[in-house]
Amino acid sequence: MALRCSIRGFFLIGIHGALALGCGDDSRASGSAGQTEASASATGTGGAGTGTGSATDTATPTTTDGSASNSASQGDSSSGDPLTTTNASLGTSTGEDASSGGPGSSSDGTTGAVDPCAGEMGGFDFSYLWVANTSQGSVSKINTKTLMEEGRYYADPNPGNASTSRTSVNIDGHFVVVSNRQGYSLTKIAANVDDCVDKNADGMITTSQNKDDLLPWGTDECVLWNTAVNSFSYNGGPRGTAWAPGEFNKETCKYENQKVWVGWMDAPLHAIIGRFDGETGVQDATIPLDNWTSQISPYGAAADGFGYIWTINVYQELIRIDSETLEVKRYPSGGINFYGMTVDAKGNPWFGPYSNGPVAMFDAQAEVFNQIPNTNENHRGVAVAPDGMVWVASNAGGTHGCGLNQIDSNTMTAVQFHTFPQCGTPVGVSIDVDGFVWMVDHSGWAYRIDPNTYEKTQVIIPGDHYTYSDMTGGGLQNAIIPK
Repeated sequence: MALRCSIRGFFLIGIHGALALGCGDDSRASGSAGQTEASASATGTGGAGTGTGSATDTATPTTTDGSASNSASQGDSSSGDPLTTTNASLGTSTGEDASSGGPGSSSDGTTGAVDPCAGEMGGFDFSYLWVANTSQGSVSKINTKTLMEEGRYYADPNPGNASTSRTSVNIDGHFVVVSNRQGYSLTKIAANVDDCVDKNADGMITTSQNKDDLLPWGTDECVLWNTAVNSFSYNGGPRGTAWAPGEFNKETCKYENQKVWVGWMDAPLHAIIGRFDGETGVQDATIPLDNWTSQISPYGAAADGFGYIWTINVYQELIRIDSETLEVKRYPSGGINFYGMTVDAKGNPWFGPYSNGPVAMFDAQAEVFNQIPNTNENHRGVAVAPDGMVWVASNAGGTHGCGLNQIDSNTMTAVQFHTFPQCGTPVGVSIDVDGFVWMVDHSGWAYRIDPNTYEKTQVIIPGDHYTYSDMTGGGLQNAIIPK
């Protein structure tokens, strides 16, 4: 398959270095986190077994911010006139100059021609934590190095009714897509001003620069597109959201044809996984999930480096989609209460079950579920670090209560349960470019955790945050480097 070989047939550079890979085996898969509401109910016992589902190619209208009408500000208001800046004065260094050793800084040593990838591919040298401000219908951009909120953006034309939730970052960290559960829409935002679009052709990029600088819908030029989906209710609104890496072009040293995969429900007991063009936001494929046994949409979604997309029917089944053939395979849960979800670098999906359940892993090669002893908690978001450590958010009511569960995926054992000075309702977990663990609390803050010293730094983020998925891009970076 072209996607699998294009990712695995070269040297890839990830969060902590480069690994040599080859094409061939595509029996394993990986992904990123995505979860659901604690109050959501699920019915039925497992899925429809294994099998295939049919899929159709579709195209749906896309509404861009340039043509959208402005709406009144909700929640935190803009602190005055919208700030403007030029491309030269804003932006984030991507380390692609010769002094950084990035792309374009070396030759192939044989012909003297410049190798734009310097023998490597797939890395990014900056990261932001993208946090959904659920009631406000906005998304915050937190610099993971300075810990400052550098921008806040409305995520839907009607932000007060959006119920912003899942955020997923693309392979190089330049873009985020957020799904709005009640707004029934998806929105793409650029992290770097160089990727924004001067829609009003005034020679400047108008964009938010801090937490109080929330611009009216349609005026922030780093909000690139908004696409509606045909959800029929709040419970059926878009939840599981994941970027796929796309196809790597050695000539340009860039991933091309990147796709976004999102799950929702278009009718009672019928779910959809939609595939969207990452550049335009146009839906180009629809994968129906018939005989849906839940009353809520797919909770999590994750892409791996083997060409698969993974998602979950909350509490009930794991679902794998071949990103090229669109073939569907479904695995009943066997009693595991799926909730949070990600995938490790070996291609094994991990779950943070709710209802005081143990952390679980699906062996993608043997196709069996495994549970980790002594890890029972009310889990939510989950992330796996490059060293194989699994970090899972835990709410009150479990064995240890509010905090963060740490598991070693290499030994399949519990390591430690971490508590925090202030702990409300931990929700999402993600790993940044430097390997720090981030846990976002619904109650208005996040913690950055040093995985070596366990030092915890609290970052206040005004608002309520029902935010999941790969909030930094670290999950996808880890997933495309199979081990």
